[in-house]
Amino acid sequence: MTLYKFMLAASLAVTGSLAQAATFVMEKHGTGHAIDGNGGAQMDQQLYLWETNLTNLNQHWVQLDKGNGYYAYKKENTNLCWDAGSGASRQQAVTLQECDESNYDQHFAKIKVYSGSEVYRFAKRNADDFSLDGNRDAANRQSIYLWNSNSDNINQQWELIRVDDGSDNSEDNNDTDNRLAVVNAFDDDSSHASYPASHVIDDDTSWASRWAASGSPVNLTLELEELSDVTKLGIAWGRGDERAYTFEVYARTDTSDPNSWTKIFDGVSSGANSGIEVVDVTDIAAKQVRIKTFANTSGSNWTNITEVELYGNSNDSPGVGTEIPANITDGSIFDLEGASPHPLVNASTLEFVPLEARYVSPNGNGWRQEYKVKQSLRVAMTDVYEVFEADVKVEMSDAGKTIIAQHHAGDLGTIMKLYVSDSSESGFDDSVAGNGIFDVYVRLRNTDGEEEKYALGTIRSGDSFDFKMVNDYGYVTVYGMGRAFGIPVEDDADSYFKFGNYLQSQNTYTRKNCGEPGDSESFAQCFADLGITESTVTMTNVSYTRIAD
Repeated sequence: MTLYKFMLAASLAVTGSLAQAATFVMEKHGTGHAIDGNGGAQMDQQLYLWETNLTNLNQHWVQLDKGNGYYAYKKENTNLCWDAGSGASRQQAVTLQECDESNYDQHFAKIKVYSGSEVYRFAKRNADDFSLDGNRDAANRQSIYLWNSNSDNINQQWELIRVDDGSDNSEDNNDTDNRLAVVNAFDDDSSHASYPASHVIDDDTSWASRWAASGSPVNLTLELEELSDVTKLGIAWGRGDERAYTFEVYARTDTSDPNSWTKIFDGVSSGANSGIEVVDVTDIAAKQVRIKTFANTSGSNWTNITEVELYGNSNDSPGVGTEIPANITDGSIFDLEGASPHPLVNASTLEFVPLEARYVSPNGNGWRQEYKVKQSLRVAMTDVYEVFEADVKVEMSDAGKTIIAQHHAGDLGTIMKLYVSDSSESGFDDSVAGNGIFDVYVRLRNTDGEEEKYALGTIRSGDSFDFKMVNDYGYVTVYGMGRAFGIPVEDDADSYFKFGNYLQSQNTYTRKNCGEPGDSESFAQCFADLGITESTVTMTNVSYTRIAD
């Protein structure tokens, strides 16, 4: 959810977990258009898209738990529910019909498609190979119907924005059933002596039993009893019904490494609830979780938290990641540029170190270590369906810049590029060179041949982020850090995908390239002059799917 939407929801007194029984506006992800049922209560009305308006009752849908993971959605202040009709077929209309608890055509499975956000696909009960689809792009009165289920299809991704007052917690709220054991809480010596960090784990949400810390930012760290899979975080903010707090959440497994924190959430509290607010974080195995707070709307420099809870699944030995698929490393699809040292450091981890590999291509502008699709497999973007996913950790010198993934044209052109850059280039979340804050952003070349750029967020050296790319036969969508962006892209008959660490030989203050293309010695001098001594990209939970016509 964007900050803009979060603040709108806060003004409507949104509280509690988005997973609770509640009323939602359901926006087609990243489009600014939501599911609308038209005015009043009109039987047989087909659902359609309309510009998102959190105060428009025609876009308010009450979630009704039908058990076994299925839900019905009733138009607020009516007795009309979504109904997908008998059976299932492509473009079968989803309409409003009188709510009938026994009618399975009104039941939908709610399937999360993007970790760390409230984005879901809705699959029809007893026909789960068909899901709610909003058609390509978005426009007012664009019809909503069924289409073949595909979690990677952005037309089936719906972001849930809660708009009720959060008072009904009776249904679908099993967060506390999965509460994790926290054995210690501590801060960075910022707390008041009378209000220590230990107060946040004493099961007391009173103002007198709060943690109070002065400064911006301040850090509160919770230590779990054992290494656990963390999925949600609950925070009771001191006087949280009077002020909203800006905060970030980090997690780590290695408590001995001060640089091993991974960001799993950033946002703003509702400002409407002094009880525990639950947020959905990026799922992660962790031993410690850190809450970093910044400002609050009262103007005070003090952070007050009365209680914190962590939810998920305890596990004596959760995996560090899935094994790297053979189709990446066995040479069947990808060639490796820069084999020494080899990036496969263990069964589940790829580590790309161009400052050691020093691979140079004839027209390249820096050192690289990358996997790229073999020349014999290169086809037009419109002739292949691809999905690439990875959790990406970046360790980089200040003022560094690298390309993590890209679709390359057959010549020197590029179609899609994912950058991590501490640069002065404008238009991103930071855009300041050399300050140690790296913009994560993507460039996509549209069908007119023009590049469009989109910010995913920011990280610091040592942080991690999630990334996913889907090329749906020429319609490319990228996901990361809770954001998504997709457009039809320029085609090329010999396009190919590559990923790794392509360290750019560039002065990120002036944004001018340094050295001569293909000249390794000139790059060595440039990196020395620019102070680039570290550039490591580590990938876990890597997967690649490819279906070529």
